[in-house]
Amino acid sequence: MRLTVIERYPLTTLALCCAVLLSGCSVAPDNIKRPRLADLPAFDRSMLLTPPEVNEQQLDLLYQQILTLQPAPQTRQKILYRLSQMHTRQLEQQELPPAQEREALQQLIARYQQLLADYPADPNNELIRYQLARSYDLLGQQQACLEQLDAFLQRYPQSDLAAEVWFRKADIHYALSQYQQALQAYLAVLGNNDASLELHARYMAGWSYFKLQEFEQADEQFLRVLDHSYTELLLTEQQQPQQSLRDEVLQTLSISLSYQEQGHSLQALLARVPYPPGQRPLVMVAQLYQRLADFLAEKKLLAASLETYQLFISQYPDTLLAAQFQLKLIRHYLDDADATQALAAQQRYIELFGPGSLFWQRATVTELAETTPPLLQYLDYFARNRYASALTLSGQARQQAFADAVPLWQKMLAVLDEPLLQKQQAAGDYSAADIRYLLAESYAGATLQEDALALYTQLGFTATEPGTLFTAQDAAYKALLLSEKLAQQHASTAQRHWQLQTEFVNVHRSHPAAQQVALQQLQQRYSEQDYYGVIQHSNAVTDWPLPAQSQSALVQEAQFLHSQSELALQQYAAAEHSISALLSQGAADLSADRRKLLTEQLASSIYQQAQQPDAPLAAVQQHLQRLLSVLPDSAYHEAAAYQQVEMARSAGDYAAAISLLTTFLQRYPDTERTSTAKAQLLDSYEQAQQWDKAAAELARVAAESNDPEQQREALYLSAQYYQRSGDNARALDSWRSYANRYPQPHLLAQEARLQLVELYQLQQDLYRQNFWRDKIAVFEQRNAAQGNERSRYLAAQALLELGRHESGLFAQVKLSHPLKQSLQKKRQHMSAAIKHYEQSMQYGIATMLTEAQFHVGELYQQMAAALLASDRPKGLDELALEEYELLLQEQAYPFEEQAIAIYQQNSRLTQQQVWDQWVQQSFQRLATLLPARFDKTEAYSGVAEDAY
Repeated sequence: MRLTVIERYPLTTLALCCAVLLSGCSVAPDNIKRPRLADLPAFDRSMLLTPPEVNEQQLDLLYQQILTLQPAPQTRQKILYRLSQMHTRQLEQQELPPAQEREALQQLIARYQQLLADYPADPNNELIRYQLARSYDLLGQQQACLEQLDAFLQRYPQSDLAAEVWFRKADIHYALSQYQQALQAYLAVLGNNDASLELHARYMAGWSYFKLQEFEQADEQFLRVLDHSYTELLLTEQQQPQQSLRDEVLQTLSISLSYQEQGHSLQALLARVPYPPGQRPLVMVAQLYQRLADFLAEKKLLAASLETYQLFISQYPDTLLAAQFQLKLIRHYLDDADATQALAAQQRYIELFGPGSLFWQRATVTELAETTPPLLQYLDYFARNRYASALTLSGQARQQAFADAVPLWQKMLAVLDEPLLQKQQAAGDYSAADIRYLLAESYAGATLQEDALALYTQLGFTATEPGTLFTAQDAAYKALLLSEKLAQQHASTAQRHWQLQTEFVNVHRSHPAAQQVALQQLQQRYSEQDYYGVIQHSNAVTDWPLPAQSQSALVQEAQFLHSQSELALQQYAAAEHSISALLSQGAADLSADRRKLLTEQLASSIYQQAQQPDAPLAAVQQHLQRLLSVLPDSAYHEAAAYQQVEMARSAGDYAAAISLLTTFLQRYPDTERTSTAKAQLLDSYEQAQQWDKAAAELARVAAESNDPEQQREALYLSAQYYQRSGDNARALDSWRSYANRYPQPHLLAQEARLQLVELYQLQQDLYRQNFWRDKIAVFEQRNAAQGNERSRYLAAQALLELGRHESGLFAQVKLSHPLKQSLQKKRQHMSAAIKHYEQSMQYGIATMLTEAQFHVGELYQQMAAALLASDRPKGLDELALEEYELLLQEQAYPFEEQAIAIYQQNSRLTQQQVWDQWVQQSFQRLATLLPARFDKTEAYSGVAEDAY
């Protein structure tokens, strides 16, 4: 029979119960523990002469025959229990077809139930109930099985089978997705301390927690399973089953952690779950992190996978496993073509596992040998990268890049110089001498000059391993250059530099820089501003004692220093001579930059001779003219040309100044002197009274300037200057442009409009005169607060002129038939004129007020006269004509009355001591219109005399 019982259920208890039945002993009391099979003494076969040969079938038949004899109840009970065990064992040993097996199980269940019913107090019922539950399980009747298991646990809670019963109960609940009940049962198994079931019960408890989404508790159970199985792996040779279980648990734990905070959750789990033997093995911890990282990577959670590695590295930075994990990070970034992260990870590898790190201090030779190749690779890459980058930079950035390379070279040397690694030959093909040279170069670039000098000196003047990147002569020469720099910075090192120069010449005489060293002494004098010493000792290089080895470039440099010293000592005439000789003798050998510099210095020496305070004026002019003609492209040409301008203006020769300034501005349109030169040119035009050119210059400023205020002022002045020069057309354009573009400042805008009125008067353009007069009046009204007496006068005058114009149009209209049309037209002009006159009078300017008021009265008087003098309709008889004339008189009378009132109002101004021709004419008109009152000269004279 092939049973489906879980193989991990032990059968020791079953065998023990069978042995008890066979012994024929009485039932043991509940308070006495039944012995296990292992506790019983071995059977002594020597007691039997001939062992009986009885099989189970014969024994079964014998028991059946005994039962037919109706034995005593106790005997019958023992036989029945014995038969149940025999039938159970037979069923387990047989291979039956499914149907027969099912029938046999049902028969066993019936026997078990009958025994339990017939003998409820029998101590063997513990086993019978267990087998009953097991049989229900084999039949797939899980609910019946659960009932029997619950009954078993209720009756026999302390049974040796309790752990197995709890486990089976848990499995059934779990299979039914009753995870809370399953969890309680698995925890009960763990509470029974059954070592054979503990591992799997804990594993399934973890799954139950997992199904209940209590992930942290699930993780704790899984971790304890791993802890237990890891310990067993160390103690047993049967590793394959345990390893299979560990793989499954590791996978499950990774899944659970992925639902939480991944690596952080694993870190917290390891912290809160202690490892029973003591400290959890690092290999095991690394395995947990590795499996989690692999799982996360499979699920495309790459960021979380990488973070898992990083968490392990952060917690165990001084371990080889951390180094291996860091390499995995680096490989991932490289495979992903993420250069930024890959480089950062490589730098992190150097920090954690390079010289000076805690790992480096604690690592074994084997561990160092394993980490050294990538360490050297990364150090070499970053060091060379920073070194190469520094060579392309300048200033502070270059210095910092070299400084960044220094610790990397130092760490490489620490690795290469490590005695243990030298024995292991782990350094590969790296040259310590080359690294030292690059370190010296980096020291120098980082301005760590003393360190660089010491290392250069070591490489250049002592016997060391030969390098491929340098020669001893090169290193010695660099030491010499650096020593020179230090001597320039610190006077206390000057003696050391001289000694190093001497040693260089003695040891490396074949070096092509031997003459250069002598030149350096001259350069040192120059750098110390010992210019007299340079002039005195320059022949030590120019007249080199070994002519065959003399280098023309060095001789030329000495001559250059000679000329520079003369310039520094302000010996400008001598410097001009030396520089001229250098340019003529070594013209073919001079570089473009040097030629340019010397040419500029030649110009400078000539220019400076013109700047000497005691130089005669003629000599100054001669030097300046020589500079302008001989060196027209020098940087001093502008200054010299400008100095000529100032000299001409100082002498009052504005015509010459204008010519020089015009030439200057054409050649230098965009220098810092341009604005000043333009101002001087304008001033020169004004001083020379060349108004048209001054106006043109101002117009150009107005068109080109970016300053709105400067544009406005220039346009205003250009209009004035055009007008002053007699160019009325350009003046008119300028004034018109100003008036249209700049309504503010108001006063200047009004003056511009007045100029337009006057210019249009010259052109006899009455329409445009009146247009701008109207503008004057309108803008004065808009900007009354900004006006003054002058602007109000201009507005009043403009309005008076507009009134005069309308009065003239009024006078030109003759009243004729049809009278209505001509009268309407005449009224329109009359109204417009009166409006202008009244607006003019509002400004209160006496001379214009009396005139305007007189003209208003005159308009009314003229309207009355025009009505009376208008054409009479044709065809009227005498009576009709008389009536028509009476009608005209009635129409004309109000106008005449209004005229009289206005003349009277004008005449009353004499009371305010106002008397002019318009007041006088008002009296004359009143004398004509009202002779009885006003045609009395003597009366009027008396009034006038009293008034005055």
